[in-house]
Amino acid sequence: MNITQNNLDSQNAELIISVEPPDYEPGLELALKNYRKQAQLPGFRPGHVPIGLIKKRFGKSLLVEEIQKVIQEAINKHLIENQLNVLGSPIPKASVEEVGDWDNPGEFRFTYEMGLAPELNIKLEKSEKYSFNKVRINDELINRQIKDLARRYGQLSEPEVSEDDDMLIGDFEELAAPGAIKEGGIKNRSTIYIDNAKDTELKKSMVGLKKGDHFEVNPHDLTSNHEELAQLLGITHHDVHHMESHFRFTVEELKRMTPHILDQELFDKIYGPGNVNSEAEMRERVIEDLKNMFSRDENFLFKRAFSREIVNRVNAVLPDEFLKRFIRMTNEKGVSQEQIEMEYPSYAHGLKWQLIENKIIRDYDLKVGLDEAKEYAKGMLTRRFAEYGIPVEEEQLETYAERTLANKEEARNIYDLLYENKVVELVKEKCTIEEKEFSYEEFLHQIQH
Repeated sequence: MNITQNNLDSQNAELIISVEPPDYEPGLELALKNYRKQAQLPGFRPGHVPIGLIKKRFGKSLLVEEIQKVIQEAINKHLIENQLNVLGSPIPKASVEEVGDWDNPGEFRFTYEMGLAPELNIKLEKSEKYSFNKVRINDELINRQIKDLARRYGQLSEPEVSEDDDMLIGDFEELAAPGAIKEGGIKNRSTIYIDNAKDTELKKSMVGLKKGDHFEVNPHDLTSNHEELAQLLGITHHDVHHMESHFRFTVEELKRMTPHILDQELFDKIYGPGNVNSEAEMRERVIEDLKNMFSRDENFLFKRAFSREIVNRVNAVLPDEFLKRFIRMTNEKGVSQEQIEMEYPSYAHGLKWQLIENKIIRDYDLKVGLDEAKEYAKGMLTRRFAEYGIPVEEEQLETYAERTLANKEEARNIYDLLYENKVVELVKEKCTIEEKEFSYEEFLHQIQH
């Protein structure tokens, strides 16, 4: 086995791989013997087909599999030993013909192309200035939140027809097109507070509904708070930012809540006995809660603006043509060249930011521990339970958090978010940050554009 690497430029290289019989014959012989044990051919007992017949009928396909296996192992070893930082993985070079005879195997030679990750020099210094946009917490927001809390802990009844302060409990189902449920799409039972819908026309359309009625909705018209929207759809906060689908909502139950008066009983229900003892103290707690709630979107907006700016400044050069071929070769569902050309700029920007983010994480030795991930999961679950007024014991919360982290996809999303948060906090610490306040509506406009 021999591998030669030719660097074509700073972004592209090719691997010329020579494979000789000693490299593949032992594995091929073993594969033939194993195949013989399970082969069933007419006229022969299972496991007793002559090895020559097995080799004649299946030897070529087994040879291809074995050589592919040998090549992949050799490539992986080459990448590790040479500490190569590649994008994607090496792929066969289309313009170069393979050398070798599959019918009379001897020496084979293959050429693979690979894309090299750019060398990055990231500096986070006080001379670099970034704007951090925040929501201005005013009386309107505070009063709205207090009203929601009072209603959440109020007296519940079940009307026949919905009114503008009612709750609709039902199922969200993701649509592939108007009127068509998306196969395998998002489905989640949740509660809509009609009065909270940000779109006036949508709010009007949800009045007068009965059990069994349904309507189609852009979920972003229900709320601009991405944490609330994530809970409504049963997805992550991160996924909300990329959600473009419309949904069908089918009403299963109607609930009407007569708001609780602002008294000690309400304060104790929300914050625990004796922790809040007046409406003035409640307003202070609401302000802190709103700040915490908006901080996620504020950090998202900052990260998005920062990522755009630093990607443009660093100007990392990617092996574009290689990556386009890699995308087309590895896409399981198939993708046209036209689609690739259309979507590649967005893909390239995302990849550049990922490389920059990973560079910052390595350079500043940022780490996320299991305890941090578990605490975040517990906080996320606590907010979900609180949405429905469900108390949960610490022991139960610990168990639920462990189950969440046992799910590979959920765990990856949590760790990615926590690393992203650490990068954001590091930038705020190392660079000069100029805070600017905006009204809730102005801030939402920035989030959506």
